[in-house]
Amino acid sequence: MRGAAIVALVLVAGALLAHLLLTDPGYVAIRLGRTLFETTLPVFVMLLGGVHLVAIAATRAFASRRRIAQLRAERRRRKARDDSQRGLIELAAGQWKSAEELLTRAAPEADSAAANYLIAARAADLLDATERRDEWLSRAQDEAPEARVAALITLTEMQMRRGQDEAALQTLEQLDASGDLNSRGLELMARLCQKLGRNERLKELGPRLLNAKELPEDQVNELLAHVRLAEIRAAGERANQSALEKAWSDLPRSVRKLPQSIVTYARAAMACRDHPSAERVLRELIEETGDTAAIRLYGELVPSDPLVPLERAEGWLRKRPEDPDLLAACAKLSLRAELFGKARSYLEASLARRPTAENSLILAELLEDLGEREAATMWLRRAAQQAVGRRSNLPRVRLRRY
Repeated sequence: MRGAAIVALVLVAGALLAHLLLTDPGYVAIRLGRTLFETTLPVFVMLLGGVHLVAIAATRAFASRRRIAQLRAERRRRKARDDSQRGLIELAAGQWKSAEELLTRAAPEADSAAANYLIAARAADLLDATERRDEWLSRAQDEAPEARVAALITLTEMQMRRGQDEAALQTLEQLDASGDLNSRGLELMARLCQKLGRNERLKELGPRLLNAKELPEDQVNELLAHVRLAEIRAAGERANQSALEKAWSDLPRSVRKLPQSIVTYARAAMACRDHPSAERVLRELIEETGDTAAIRLYGELVPSDPLVPLERAEGWLRKRPEDPDLLAACAKLSLRAELFGKARSYLEASLARRPTAENSLILAELLEDLGEREAATMWLRRAAQQAVGRRSNLPRVRLRRY
């Protein structure tokens, strides 16, 4: 009912408007410079309508073209994302050539072109294509200047993988000179200094490593332990007891608990003739962990009373009767205690489980002292063979009888 009323009103209004226009169509005049444009109102209204329709059509056409361009760009970005993902999968699968091609092809439309080039550089490096690797690293920096740090860190890691430690250190020094060395670069620099024996440089990096919050404390202590353990070794070589104790006390508590640290300290203490301290730390380590290096060094002790460490070693041996290192340690302590028969038994048992040139030589010398020349010669020959690592394949000498 309401719709019918509206239609009726529209028809009535249209009829009235048509009557008015037929009676007086109106007059419209527009002057542009010297040009005068004249027309009736209905024609002018129709012209305005036509212009409006053309404007709408042009707007829609432009929007349609822009939408098509957006769709095409989105399709390229989607393809770039797909290629980037495939490139990462190919890289993980060891298909480095395919990975490099996919990543570099997708880079211009990728969400992060610099990231694509950095990963492509890794693929090129794995292919031994160092020129392409350097090109991709350069492009990554061109795409995003802030990617310079990532590019140089990546280059450092690849140089280290190739054993180019000096070049890798120079790359990091370059980054450090510009003030852009981050925690990862600092860690790599410390490891390179450790590997190359640059202890002074590593020592200089110590405060910065300790202040790097991104690096775990245990990792930093492990890096700095190399320098501090070198100081402990140096104190042992100089037989400087006070310097040894200071270097040991300067170690963080967590580092002092490491087996490597304890064995290094014990060896230095023995060099300083402080065998009681060495015996104590080695004993604690062996009882706690059964560390092999500690067991071997325990047999090298020269205590005032060798029976005491021998009894302790024999106590451990009852729990681990098949341990060749523990048997050898008991043999050496027995020799210091002048228990030659027991030393011989321990050596033979150790050699039966794991032959070594050192223990074979010790047994040969013991048998020589006991007057068993023939057995001593046999073990001396075995010691030589074990030291060489193989037995000669030359023919044996046979004397001719005439």
